[in-house]
Amino acid sequence: MNILITGATGQIGMELVNRLQGAGNFIMCQSRSASVDTLGVRWLKHDLFSDSWDSLSLPHIDTIYHLAGQTSTNVARNDPVADLTSNVSCLLNLLEHFRKQRAPPFLVLVGTVTQVGLADRLPINEALPDRPVTFYDISKLTAEMYFRQYVREGWIRGCVLRLSNVYGHRKSGQQEDRGVIDKIIRWAISGKNLTIYGDGSYIRDYVFIDDVISALVLASECAERTNGGTFCIGTGRGTSLKEAFLKVICLAASATSKTVGCELVPPPHGLSPIEFRNAVIDSSAFREATGWTPRYDFDAGLIMAQERILAEVNCAA
Repeated sequence: MNILITGATGQIGMELVNRLQGAGNFIMCQSRSASVDTLGVRWLKHDLFSDSWDSLSLPHIDTIYHLAGQTSTNVARNDPVADLTSNVSCLLNLLEHFRKQRAPPFLVLVGTVTQVGLADRLPINEALPDRPVTFYDISKLTAEMYFRQYVREGWIRGCVLRLSNVYGHRKSGQQEDRGVIDKIIRWAISGKNLTIYGDGSYIRDYVFIDDVISALVLASECAERTNGGTFCIGTGRGTSLKEAFLKVICLAASATSKTVGCELVPPPHGLSPIEFRNAVIDSSAFREATGWTPRYDFDAGLIMAQERILAEVNCAA
């Protein structure tokens, strides 16, 4: 198939390229920075907002994974207009181009489970009403609503995957308020003490990146059953922040013989209410549509994540 991945240099994008490369696929990777083409992979230096898709002379595209966008709640609060441009206008430019394709591609749009806001019950699933409490989640929900209308009009095919807390990235470079588990693994193996805001009792549903990549691929492979749908992606198991941090500390100590501390401190003023949420995700709708189940529980995922980060650190050294 001919596959287009936007935001391909991001954490999820690079893992997706690795998974899809080969198997007869031709992959086009959009990025604002240039990269070197490899066998079966063509890199497109393209700004989603200011550059025209028509200028690229693309072949017929079968599948699009739209991963590009602004992902920080802090950045969105400081500049809502730029956030809206990144998450809504850029998607609309993409949709407007591909609605002209003779046979519409199947597009997998990545969202976030925080779009529901502060859920009043657990687990979180697709039946909960959306009550976003951040500018970031408002822009993500707006993009999703535009996308669903394009699907209803028959101009595009596709589905939305709302992801829970993803971890297991190989490389650093995420926004400060994203990828917390990967950051604290790096800090712990380097001997830095960890800090938790509040009492650490808030619950998250951490999903390993390999399971997220499998969900993305299955969403398109099962297009007849996922088309038009919005699906929540998580493990169905919650872990408190304090428990997660302590697991990271123990795992890092076993690998490096460095034992770091963990301090509970008052949250800083102005921290978004979304940081005080509890989240456990019910992914049964997606499982029924695709057969997807996460392969990694939190303990197994942490081991794999630490191994990858250690390998990267050792390679850089």
